[in-house]
Amino acid sequence: MNHHDWIRHLEAIGGTSPEALPPDRTLLAGERGEQRLWRACAGERVAIREVLGARSGSLLAPDAFLAIEVWAECELAALHALHRLARTADPAEQSALRARAAEAIRWHLEHTQPDNSTNRPWALHAFLLADDGSGDASLYAETLLHNMRATDARTEPLSRWILADAARELRLAHEA
Repeated sequence: MNHHDWIRHLEAIGGTSPEALPPDRTLLAGERGEQRLWRACAGERVAIREVLGARSGSLLAPDAFLAIEVWAECELAALHALHRLARTADPAEQSALRARAAEAIRWHLEHTQPDNSTNRPWALHAFLLADDGSGDASLYAETLLHNMRATDARTEPLSRWILADAARELRLAHEA
């Protein structure tokens, strides 16, 4: 599928014109990395470089979580937020944020199975946009979507919002 087909497909499942922020307000509270990045998306002044730290690869340290599934969901939620922050950042910051998101995507393609989460398709659009022609990133995105559609996550408001937001982000990427 091309990106325009993806946009139509995601909107058909998730809807159009999603709210600006996820309906799960726990993403806007707390001090975990993904929570801080989503607060930055909400307009709070957050030291994004401090959240990301000097680590390469994944955005969040996996040893801060009790289970890989929890870490993977938080990590992909952080990647979703970082992708938006890179799009909306001051031009002086955009390049560094985009590079960090691209690095995390490459790391996930090599190290993280897309079913190591709770079946929410976080950052699906980031993987689609990162496809280099090999198909690896697109297949990752397709698996994220399949995992959601094959479980009860398909009916929950947060997963539908993620898809609608992914469609919006794909559309904005193609308008830029």
